[in-house]
Amino acid sequence: MKNMRINKVTFTDKTIDQYSVIIDVRTPLEFKEDHIPGSLNYPVLTNKQRHEIGIKYKENSFLAKKIGAQLISNNIAKILGKIKFDKNSNILIYCWRGGLRSLSLYLVLKQIGYDSHLLDGGYKSYRKNVVKYLEETAPKFKFNQIMGITGVGKTLFLKELAKKYQIIDFEGLAQHKGSILGNIPHKIQPSQKYFETLIWEKLKSFNPKKRIWVEAESIKVGKLNIPSLIWKSMPLGRNIKINASLDERIKYILKDYKYFTSDPKLMREALRVLKQIIPKEDFMNIEISLKKKNYYEFVRALIIYHYDKAYKKTRAESSSSIFDQIYLEKINLSHIRKAINLNKNF
Repeated sequence: MKNMRINKVTFTDKTIDQYSVIIDVRTPLEFKEDHIPGSLNYPVLTNKQRHEIGIKYKENSFLAKKIGAQLISNNIAKILGKIKFDKNSNILIYCWRGGLRSLSLYLVLKQIGYDSHLLDGGYKSYRKNVVKYLEETAPKFKFNQIMGITGVGKTLFLKELAKKYQIIDFEGLAQHKGSILGNIPHKIQPSQKYFETLIWEKLKSFNPKKRIWVEAESIKVGKLNIPSLIWKSMPLGRNIKINASLDERIKYILKDYKYFTSDPKLMREALRVLKQIIPKEDFMNIEISLKKKNYYEFVRALIIYHYDKAYKKTRAESSSSIFDQIYLEKINLSHIRKAINLNKNF
C-alpha cells in the first residue's frame, strides 16, 4: 500500500458524466448545504462526530487524529455493508478539500478492487467551477422574459413553454413563489449554494445557441438570490407581458394559493410580514376582508393595496422594454396554449 498510486482527477465540465458513481463522504449537513449533482452521501463522520473531533483537534491534534481514525474506520465498515454498485463501477470520491476523509474511503475501496478516483481539491474545486461558470459563461446565454403583474399565470405560462423551449423556473428551483405569500407549505428552500448548483446544472443541459425563457423576477426569490450577472442579462431579450382581468387574477390566486385559506397560521405569518412593509391604511383594508373570511375580497384588496403597487416599483415594470403583450381571457392551460400557438414570438 505504501507505493500505491493515488488516482487524483481535476474537476472539469465533463467530470460528472465520466463516473457511474460519485460518493460524497462529508457529513449530512455539509451534503445538504450543497453537493455535486447525482452524488451519494456516505459520510465517514457524522455531524456530531465531526464537531467533536474539531473541538478535540484544537486541544490535542494527535489524539484527535487517533480518535478520528477509529470513528472513520467504524463508519467505513458500515458503508461497505450499504454499497450496492458492482466491481466495474467507475467511482469518484470527494470530501471538503480532497483530504483525509475522502482518502480513507478511497484507499479501502481501492484495496478491495474498485476502480476509484479522488477529486483533487474536493468539493471546493467543484464549487469554484460552478462560481466561475455562473460569472463567466452563464451571462453569455440569451434570455427572453415572461412578464406581468401578480396573478396572471406567469409560472403556468412558463411551464407550458417548457414543453417546446428551454426554460428556467427560478421559483421552482427555489421552492418559493416569489411573493409575500410565496412560502410553500412543507417545502424548505435550498441553501444559496445548492440553488446555484441547480441553476448551473440546468444551464449545462441547454443549447447555448438557443434562447432561454424565464419569468421576470426580483433578484430575490424568498431568501435566495438569482446570480446577479444572470439577473442583469434577463431583460435584454424579448420581454412578453401577460395581461388578464382583475377577476381572473383573483380566481387564479385563490386556486394557486388555496393552502393559505385552509391554514390560518400560514396566513397570519404572511400578514405579519406584510404589516411591516405597507402603509397602515392599506393593511387595514386587506385585514378587514380576511377577518370576515371573505377570501375573494381579501385577495382583491391584496392585489389593489399591495401587489399592484409593489409591481410598479419592480424592474420589469419600471425599466424593462416590452416587446409584445398577450391578453388572457381565462387563466388556464387551454387559453395559454392558444396564446402560445398564435403568437409569432414563440
